[in-house]
Amino acid sequence: MKRLAIPETGNLARGASARSPRRWVGPIAVLLVSALIATACGGDDAATTTAAPTTTGTGGGLPVVYTGADGVESTITDAGRIVTLSGEFTEIVFALGLGGNVVGVDLSSVYPEEAADLPKVGVERLLLAEPIIAQNPTVVLGDVDATPVEVIDQVRQTGIPVVIFPRYEGVDAPATKIREVARVLGIPETGEELAASVQEEIDAVVAATAAVEERPPAAVVYLANRGSTILMLGDNTVMEGLLEAAGAIDVAPAAGADGMMPLTPEALAGGAPDYIITTDRGIDATGGLEGFLEIPGVGETPAAAAGNILVFEDLYLLGLGPRTGQLLRDLATAFHPDLTIP
Repeated sequence: MKRLAIPETGNLARGASARSPRRWVGPIAVLLVSALIATACGGDDAATTTAAPTTTGTGGGLPVVYTGADGVESTITDAGRIVTLSGEFTEIVFALGLGGNVVGVDLSSVYPEEAADLPKVGVERLLLAEPIIAQNPTVVLGDVDATPVEVIDQVRQTGIPVVIFPRYEGVDAPATKIREVARVLGIPETGEELAASVQEEIDAVVAATAAVEERPPAAVVYLANRGSTILMLGDNTVMEGLLEAAGAIDVAPAAGADGMMPLTPEALAGGAPDYIITTDRGIDATGGLEGFLEIPGVGETPAAAAGNILVFEDLYLLGLGPRTGQLLRDLATAFHPDLTIP
């Protein structure tokens, strides 16, 4: 993490590494999806958790039968052509060593760099059937936020298996997601190895912060795009438990934020966070740090006075993917500069 001097304000800390939180779709995404619709119609270049999932297979490998969170059973016989419907699944597939099999991604798939050049199939909450089908995938991966459901049904009607995972939240989510994706793709051993490595990184931070007595109050503030609702993230979002694991106190639950709550000056002032965590998108949407500090309530916080505005790329902060251990380390180091993490 590097800190950039901000005149008369302090420091803006940007995460060293590159989903919106459950997940916000703003005007820019709508415009991009509209462009995809036009491309798909041209023809030439078209490119809430319910049931618990169950996975069955025979001695690992494929085929695999998976009953998703939407209650639909999918049989996966081939993982040679994969389409992912959100950025964290793209990142997981690449981390599992199957990046070369990915033939289409959603607009949130910005990491790794190779994913950015792949054909786009919409954005998670505004998916399009035509560009998904055009990639001739052998399996499509998403979760319960992959919508509209009519698009999912349309893809399935062509015989393409679409796997819908539940919504994973909390510090255990990354390893669980990795294991489930790996099982569906027929490589459970690889998934177990990666999941164990990621969990080890997470556990190292949790262990290091366990004995910390002075925990600074912190808040996660999210803005998807200019003009969209500014949100405070609390429990029942992808951030649940992460601030605590990094050695801070999440002020959102005490402010009444169960899930995503529209930000109010009163809620932010009442929590008096020493740190505010946000994303590149939020800073850009307000025209820079100065604009972000003009959000009602933000500029009056101890975080603003001290310059403790921590900025990360959206997927890195909110994806709960393979880099979550690195994120927690970044946060813990920011909260506790003298903390030693093995």
